[in-house]
Amino acid sequence: MQASPPPLPPPDRPRRLRDTLAFYAAVLLVGSSFLVWGLIACPLSVLLPPRTGRRLGRRVITGGFQWLLRAMERLGIVELDLSALSPLREARGLVVAPNHLSMLDVMLVVSHLPDAVCIMKAGLERNPALGGGQLAGYIPNDDPRRVIARATEALRSGANLLVFPEGTRSPDGGLNPFHPGFALIARRAGAPVQTVLIESNTRYLGKGWPLWRRPDFPLRYRARLGERSAVQGSAAAFAEGLRRRHAAALEVPLR
Repeated sequence: MQASPPPLPPPDRPRRLRDTLAFYAAVLLVGSSFLVWGLIACPLSVLLPPRTGRRLGRRVITGGFQWLLRAMERLGIVELDLSALSPLREARGLVVAPNHLSMLDVMLVVSHLPDAVCIMKAGLERNPALGGGQLAGYIPNDDPRRVIARATEALRSGANLLVFPEGTRSPDGGLNPFHPGFALIARRAGAPVQTVLIESNTRYLGKGWPLWRRPDFPLRYRARLGERSAVQGSAAAFAEGLRRRHAAALEVPLR
């Protein structure tokens, strides 16, 4: 069993004006990027054939997340250790299941995951600022049967499914119960489940933390691959067993 890396150092930089300006510049950059691409993607989702639109939408989102993360690093407010995710660039037909600390988790994983499909909160696909998700063929979680059917179809076509088994962000870093839906999808599609272990030294953009509230810096994020396994037995039993092993690998408590 591979040893866990040491904990990330806490934010240790004295508060300074430069970081504050860089932080709000990053917030503006992220918000404007989502809005501009969303407004472009909305009409494209109507004009383009669905297959072409999905391919374009997913490539733009992956490339856009890579660019935004690099910009945050250059502003000096974020330090990233994501090199262990590089094998995901070759992934096809994989269910990727990270723990969920913050709203940045999607960016961290999708920046390394090609042809990624996400399950998104129902109603968000109608938000013009998030029109890119509709173009990319992201799946609203309105009807469980429809979600399972669409996600299974996407996996069988070779796309990768990003799903957070906890279903919500953890308020304290502990691991919430895993909903078994991801295991049902993986079993139906015959797809393996790849866990991703995300660690951070901050609660920024965690549950209850708004985008514009300034944290301490630098923000440090690390992501590495966990186990890859096929779903065997009941989906609920598989999900609970995976949760316990995931928590042990991260050395965090179960919630």
